[in-house]
Amino acid sequence: MAERRMISRKIAEDDRFVDMHPVSKLLYFYLVLNADDDGFVGSVKMINFLTNADQSNYDELLENNLILEPTKSGVYVITDWYAQNKIEPKIYKATEYLSVRALLFIKTNFAYTTNPDEKDIISPVDYWIKQGRDKKTPPEIQAQQYLEQFQETSKKVPRSVEETSKKVLAQNRLDKNRLDKSRLEQNRPDQTKKEKINKENNYKYINSSSNGGMGENLLNGSSSTSSMENKGNSAEKGGVDNRVNNQLDTNNNQDNINSLFNYLNGISTTDIPKDNKRLANVFDMLIHNGYEIEDIQLGIDNIMNVANQMPQYQNEQSLTKLLIQHLPEYTKQILEQSSSND
Repeated sequence: MAERRMISRKIAEDDRFVDMHPVSKLLYFYLVLNADDDGFVGSVKMINFLTNADQSNYDELLENNLILEPTKSGVYVITDWYAQNKIEPKIYKATEYLSVRALLFIKTNFAYTTNPDEKDIISPVDYWIKQGRDKKTPPEIQAQQYLEQFQETSKKVPRSVEETSKKVLAQNRLDKNRLDKSRLEQNRPDQTKKEKINKENNYKYINSSSNGGMGENLLNGSSSTSSMENKGNSAEKGGVDNRVNNQLDTNNNQDNINSLFNYLNGISTTDIPKDNKRLANVFDMLIHNGYEIEDIQLGIDNIMNVANQMPQYQNEQSLTKLLIQHLPEYTKQILEQSSSND
């Protein structure tokens, strides 16, 4: 970490700073001094000891927008970091708190904000830093450049999700799958063989959809389950109404569906209600077609890795639509990739 940091007179002599408690002022200086090259401070125990600061001093800095706390993880951000400090590219080292940085936006005065609706935003911080932390190009031109890049990237969302899914499937997850499958094959060879056959049939059903996947069916309001399963039920039960069978399946899977909603909302910046029928139908159909809950969760992870970095998917409606459209195909791809590695 650098031994020198800069503080602007414009900040230090501003009314919001002058009127603060002396300990809060001292705390700000020490936070700036100990910040990394992106203005993030994650360890504050020594700072608290040196300044005798407590939570009230942090609250005062937060209230005056001198620091930000995007999450409750104890990581603080100097709001006006880039307005005060310039780190040369050859010595710049990105923060280790990348998940926190992904929640921030850069404004035309090069200050941080967590509010994507502010009018003077250039772009997400991650994009701005990737472009070289450009402070020479006028902010309005940078905003236009980001908008053009954003529009182009939006057209490639499915491919981006697909590429991300291949990278985020960690090796330890694959190793765990191999170990679990090996044990199952040793203990229950006939049942394991039957499960593999069922999953292969489910793949064929999903791929055979005329519009390229069951996600599109659900988006258009369809709540039907597998056509093969419905035919089997009709033959066995003498043509019992398929809607009744679908309702029974949904009831049986309700605990797992609720679990998937809890998992999704736990990693998302927005909450999707559990009574969202279209997304619940996606979860229900995946479970009905033999997918494990953990595999569906991996599919959710892969989509969220991209969605969390794109402002257009930061609201409930657009995020739900993205999951409905693409969760089935990427859950399927995870299993296919896992099988190929086995």
